[in-house]
Amino acid sequence: MDSRKVTGESDNGWLPVLAAGPRPVYLKIVDALADARSDGRLQPGDRLPPQRELARSLGVDLTTVTRAFSEARRRNLIDATAGRGTFITPGDPEEPVLDLGMNIPPAPAGLNLPALIRTGIEGLLKRSSAEALLSYHPGPGSPVERAVGSSWLAAKGDRLPVDRVVVGSGAQALLTAVLLSETREGDTILADALTYPGLIGLAGATRRKLAAVGSDSDGMRPDALEAAARRHRARVVYLNPTLQNPTALVMSEGRRRELVRMADKLELIIVEDDPYSRLLAAAPPAFLNLAPERTFHVATLAKCISPFLRTAFLAAPDAQAMERIAAAIRGTTMMAPPLMTGLACEWLRSGLAGEITAGVRAEAQARQEIARDILPKGFAATSASLHLWHPLESQLRSAELADIARRRGLAISPAEEFAVGEDFANGFRLALGAMPNRERLKEGLQSLASILSGASGSARPRV
Repeated sequence: MDSRKVTGESDNGWLPVLAAGPRPVYLKIVDALADARSDGRLQPGDRLPPQRELARSLGVDLTTVTRAFSEARRRNLIDATAGRGTFITPGDPEEPVLDLGMNIPPAPAGLNLPALIRTGIEGLLKRSSAEALLSYHPGPGSPVERAVGSSWLAAKGDRLPVDRVVVGSGAQALLTAVLLSETREGDTILADALTYPGLIGLAGATRRKLAAVGSDSDGMRPDALEAAARRHRARVVYLNPTLQNPTALVMSEGRRRELVRMADKLELIIVEDDPYSRLLAAAPPAFLNLAPERTFHVATLAKCISPFLRTAFLAAPDAQAMERIAAAIRGTTMMAPPLMTGLACEWLRSGLAGEITAGVRAEAQARQEIARDILPKGFAATSASLHLWHPLESQLRSAELADIARRRGLAISPAEEFAVGEDFANGFRLALGAMPNRERLKEGLQSLASILSGASGSARPRV
């Protein structure tokens, strides 16, 4: 018997040794692979063990290894050939030239965002005292920052008391604080079968578990939520109901109310991640407004303005919950960066944030129209969404398609990157904002359309 069938070793006997620490396991595998490639333990052309064997050898589930291989392919560390296996690539890893993978807002037409940032920081430094910008701020943010956040969140309904508002250095920092304050190690968080990759990484880093909840064309199903909550004895459900990442679904108000009734019945905590709703001219009511007493609502400026600002706001169910979040922030990120939050609050107060968001919305709509003109029919999107979801009905897995696209200099995000568990829809996400202009976007989409045309005729297209 081939020993690799037992040990999960590569052709040359290499088996990853995973570093200690809270980093997600799939990234530890990628790190070990990159290190071995860099120091020569793995050479170009070396074949890696099959994913199932490697999962068995490392004592992890198959999804973890699949996600690791997908990330390694994205970094051009490995290459997969159907029927032959997975091999170390030659040469230095390179990023694809045409990026349809990174989900960031496009530059709004008519607005020079770098210039606005530069002049905004200069003005902030002139108007603010050095002590205010160079000192530590309270964990939940300064009273002024929290008041601005309360006004901004009020666009979703009634103005919130400031003692329920927290300022954080981005949505990920606030989601981290929620998980640390409201769950314990080993707890299960419920989520869609395809969900935000940051949640997947966060669950691994904090040693929480994720469980997938069934859905239909309107999003997460209440009956599936009840079954999963009882099966896993879960107390928390994560929802991204507006322009969901990765499917771009906008959950109806009726379904939201059904889920609120089920959450009330099961006494579930709702974690609502809301980065995209301001891109819609009119969005259904947020869970923040439908169930404020059990919802932790996180809203970042990264997707409607720019990730540069590193600013997000959280609405907690009550003042006591806010204090728990503030304590978790003090134990992790300490505080939001005063310069960035100061600039974000200036823009929110002056109305410039709204002007930029309107520009992003208009550019996103223009880019969605370009996608509709170029891509085959059948993808899911909403007019102002930064991304779209394209299902794959052929036998070709999305990770294989992403590998084919990468060889042609094109980055896309396969379903494996978003998967909770092993039962998930085959497809891929396209992010339309990272391309510097519409012409480059057209080039990328035309290249992808050509790849999809080749894939439609067979399960294993040649490239």
